[in-house]
Amino acid sequence: MRSDQIHRALAQGMNRFEMCQLVAKGVKATHKTGGRFEDTINDALQFLGTHKSDKMVMHPASKVPAEKSLKPAA
Repeated sequence: MRSDQIHRALAQGMNRFEMCQLVAKGVKATHKTGGRFEDTINDALQFLGTHKSDKMVMHPASKVPAEKSLKPAA
């Protein structure tokens, strides 16, 4: 069932917004003309739920911002 696929995808460590965005991108990239849209969505959810993803890849650590010199207002 699709709800099981959604819960498996969420268990990979992403939030609902990320999952929706990734499913939309996956469906857009893999949908075949003439195919059922529902099957393509299920395939994308299946992929997200079964492939382990590294949190460091999903959410790379931001670099420390460089110190900016403050300029006085004219």
